Amino acid sequence: CRIILMSDITEMRKKDKEIKIKSAVIQEIHHRVKNNLQTIASLLRMQARRTKSPEAKEALKEGVNRILSISIIHEFLSQQDDEIIDVMRVAKSIMDSVCQSMLDKDFGLFTDFKGPEIKLPSKNASKLSLVINEMILNAIEHGFENRFTGVIVFETAETDTEYVISICDDGNGLPEDFDLEAVRSSLGLYIVNTIVTEEMGGKFELIDRKVEFSKNGHQCHGTRAKITIQKEIQ
Repeated sequence: CRIILMSDITEMRKKDKEIKIKSAVIQEIHHRVKNNLQTIASLLRMQARRTKSPEAKEALKEGVNRILSISIIHEFLSQQDDEIIDVMRVAKSIMDSVCQSMLDKDFGLFTDFKGPEIKLPSKNASKLSLVINEMILNAIEHGFENRFTGVIVFETAETDTEYVISICDDGNGLPEDFDLEAVRSSLGLYIVNTIVTEEMGGKFELIDRKVEFSKNGHQCHGTRAKITIQKEIQ
């Protein structure tokens, strides 16, 4: 019995060591992927500074944000043992990244984050990071056009079967004739709609309404970008 017990303990220690080594290797891979993505983003920034076309410059800046939103996921994964991502933490990091690159330094932006904690497997969090990035970009580029201040609220909610993630702004709202199904010119909206509906089996909505937060004591008109995904994707 003693021999069998010692054998079991030795085997357990061996497996525990293998798991730790595997975890360390995976973390190192995520770290290297993050570094490679940030290198690519730096190269695109250099290209953006050299180009004279405003349209090309803007497209390159948006490309940089998309790459960095994915690198943020790998940065989190390189710092932890499991493959689960906190959506709120990711959203805060993406918000900081987008604001630094897309907003004028004199623009006054107020941000708020509220709602329950949502954690997703890394494969779904990577897709969601792109979606969050595009939703924030859309609010900044279209909601705050010709303005010097703005509000963005990132909000999470859940039911027994679904997660709901919203980004609200107090911006200019949607055009009267806006039709999400007819939008084909916006790459950002196309990315969001494709990822959410086709890859995650969820629902994406853009809602023009009086949003549920206040600024200076009064309700603000704006847009709510809302995605709903099933909990089964975990």
